[in-house]
Amino acid sequence: MRLARKLLLAALSAAVLALPLSAQAQWAWRDATGKMVYSDQPPPKSVQARDIVRQPAAAPARRPSVPAEQPTATADAKAPAAPARPATPVEREVESRQRQQLLADAEKKAADEQMQRAQNAANCERLNAYLRALEGGHRIGLVNAAGEKEILGDAQRAAELERTRGQIEQNCR
Repeated sequence: MRLARKLLLAALSAAVLALPLSAQAQWAWRDATGKMVYSDQPPPKSVQARDIVRQPAAAPARRPSVPAEQPTATADAKAPAAPARPATPVEREVESRQRQQLLADAEKKAADEQMQRAQNAANCERLNAYLRALEGGHRIGLVNAAGEKEILGDAQRAAELERTRGQIEQNCR
């Protein structure tokens, strides 16, 4: 019981101590007159990057006031730009979940395609076996709509051969 009480007290203390940290100013910079400014908002664009004393760890990097050299078109074509990392833990979590969902979707699609290929292979094997039976001259009987067995005649066998070859050509590549 004492251990649980101590753990609860420690967790509560940590939570209470963490509250003032989030309320503190996260940005600090010197304004044009040299006076220190503290804020939870980023400084205005007129403040130079060298005048920023403190910024949040997850804050996006400020662009330098001097424009950088523009890359050439051939350099852009060879090296794609690296994706920017999300600034907050929440954005990183959302991005991670999106990546996981994309991976799960890709795995499901690959499994579906594999199952479809297996079904197509089995269907092709049945069609080829039926074609061999038709070409072998074996007597083949089909059951009609009335439930009666009919033996294929020469004309029906030729039509069935043609239909089966067409299905093989269309579905078995």
